[in-house]
Amino acid sequence: MKKLKNLTRIFVVTLQFQIASSLEKQLETTYTGTLHADGSIFEVVSKGRQVSITSFDVNMDAGTDTVSVYSRPGNLVASNDGGWLLIKSFEVTGQGKGLVTSLPNFDYPVIVPAGFKQSFYIATNLTDVDFWYSSGTALGNAFASNDDLDILEGYAIGNGWKGYAFPRQWNGAVHYSVPGDAPSAPTVSEPTSSPASSAAPSFKVCQYPSSYPSLLPTSKIVSTTQSPTKRPSKHPTQQPTQPQPTLSPVPTPTNFKEPRSDTLKPTKSPASSSRSISYSAWTVLACLPLVMFNPYNK
Repeated sequence: MKKLKNLTRIFVVTLQFQIASSLEKQLETTYTGTLHADGSIFEVVSKGRQVSITSFDVNMDAGTDTVSVYSRPGNLVASNDGGWLLIKSFEVTGQGKGLVTSLPNFDYPVIVPAGFKQSFYIATNLTDVDFWYSSGTALGNAFASNDDLDILEGYAIGNGWKGYAFPRQWNGAVHYSVPGDAPSAPTVSEPTSSPASSAAPSFKVCQYPSSYPSLLPTSKIVSTTQSPTKRPSKHPTQQPTQPQPTLSPVPTPTNFKEPRSDTLKPTKSPASSSRSISYSAWTVLACLPLVMFNPYNK
């Protein structure tokens, strides 16, 4: 969810920045016209690149009126034949003859592909608030140009499609944008949702050790443990902890115990048995009466 919010904010900031930058380009004709009518019809030709037309400036009488903008692809037509599409209608307060009156932006830009023509019809609603325009030289003649657009001479027309005159040069300016001309969007202050990582690890030896252990083990044993750990390891070590044997013998052997005074096993040489001693004594005692009562002992 947090990642989605960050991506949404980046998209909104980029979109707002691009829309604001689209107002930076314009092609202006003139504001010196001496003729006036309820409406003007003219053509816009896109040159080598696609353009997105977002709004117009007009030369309009002082006063408030409803202004409607219509459009159709291709060549201009000075009649209501059903091919005109209403782009936007809005209340506008004119700044007066010879001054710039800016119309609000369209809800959606009018896209003109590269090399194509787009016709526009701008009209007021009241008869006492008019647009001012100039006399032209030839219908369809380009009288305002830059690297992106040509504005062609067209018609002046009355309210309700009643009567028209030509050739006429529309007074005003076209606001537009061209893909690729907008500067890059500003950097967003929030950090990205996932950490950035380098494409490949560095193979140079660092001058100072890092403050965190490496993620992968080293290919060689760095050092051996001189004393056993408090807890047994899961796997036995491949090398002994004492790499070299001692050069001098140990004064006392390991696991040494003093012998007990009574051995559990008999000795190898027999000793004088107490059984044999008892047997000799009984023999003497048994023979003693015979000696004492022997009749030959007189």
